Amino acid sequence: MPVLSDQILTDLLGSIEANRLMLLCGAGLSIPSPSSLLPAWKVAEICYEKWRAIEVLPEPLRNDLDALAGHFHQAGHFKDRFLGLVPWAELLGQPNAGHAAVSDLLVARAAHSILSANFDPLIESWAKARKVDLRGALDGAEANEFSAATNPLLKFHGCLDRDRPATLWTQRQLQEADVQQRIQSIKHWLAINLPGKDLLIVGFWTDWGYFNAVLADAIAVGGIRSVVVIDPSPTEALRQKAPELWANLTAGTHFTHVASSGDAALDELRTAFSKVWARRFFGLAQPMTPGVAPPDPSNWQGDELYDLRRDAEGIPYNRAAKQKIPGPESAQAALAHVLLTQANATREGAWYRLNDKTIRVVQGGGQSLSTVRERYDEPPALASPDIVICAGAIDLTIPATVIPAGAGASVVRPARGGTAKWLTLEQARAELEI
Repeated sequence: MPVLSDQILTDLLGSIEANRLMLLCGAGLSIPSPSSLLPAWKVAEICYEKWRAIEVLPEPLRNDLDALAGHFHQAGHFKDRFLGLVPWAELLGQPNAGHAAVSDLLVARAAHSILSANFDPLIESWAKARKVDLRGALDGAEANEFSAATNPLLKFHGCLDRDRPATLWTQRQLQEADVQQRIQSIKHWLAINLPGKDLLIVGFWTDWGYFNAVLADAIAVGGIRSVVVIDPSPTEALRQKAPELWANLTAGTHFTHVASSGDAALDELRTAFSKVWARRFFGLAQPMTPGVAPPDPSNWQGDELYDLRRDAEGIPYNRAAKQKIPGPESAQAALAHVLLTQANATREGAWYRLNDKTIRVVQGGGQSLSTVRERYDEPPALASPDIVICAGAIDLTIPATVIPAGAGASVVRPARGGTAKWLTLEQARAELEI
């Protein structure tokens, strides 16, 4: 059962198209499996129990992280005592589908920016595992600086990988000079970037004074166009938990609450974005195949679509897709997909099966066949097709034949490109009769 309605998905895709989509993510993003990070109340309980052998604190502090951190801050022992109680290792884990979606949208520059209240580096680690230097910014200046590699990820509560003593745990820290300086930088960046945006909130619902002030200012200056909140809590519970945040976000904006898990909703949005990408990609072949219906990606799964995007960009599977919209250099690859579909090839994920051979289509972009194949340094453990159609590539070998990897006469390093037989589109059309 889908989490997001067709109308909400359409609206969010429209926000992506207009570069208006801004996400606000909190701790709830990192709780679903396989991340399974601890909720705030559990972190507070661990800190409380660690300190209990030394001093018995008031019982109400046991499950209130803000209040517990505030207790140590008021006593002048925030950095030397409280931070030492924090179970930092429990704030690490594997990215879940929500992290993957957020990271993909940033790397592909589909989301304008992401605001994160999380200390954990799981959004970044998904991108880094695919060789993209996605860095979490701690202030507005860094958000601008780091945007050369991806669209901005602004971590307004800090990051455990960057500067642990500077992480925000209690509103009492807001009066510290260095925190105030950082907040002013963040507020300045948000004052410029937040007005006119469509805000998608996942896993963040709490009253942090300075952030509410930022939202109020943005609404006063230019307004937030719309707000969608993904949170499993009942709507009335959100209103009662953070009344000021509720008032700011529902004032004069189109507000929608979806009571569901954020990782599932984000995965649906990512899949919907990839389907739009795929339709545009297949459409590149239309001028060369007039009157022929392009492949329909409606029933493709998220992972299949992501493999398609990487293949269509000419990117190996151990790297990240980076295009918001497919470029004209992918037209020959789109043509190969149309020809295989016309030949009644059976789709297997992002690949095909024809005449009992598995076939993968990658974009060659006018490069030599050997150059593209050399670039495909995928791990040997990945499955290898029988044939790779390198659409748009040119075979410069003499004689003009392509032979499987591992043969002694191959001019291509055997370790690259797997065991598949690599063909240009022209060679593939002749060999496969498509």
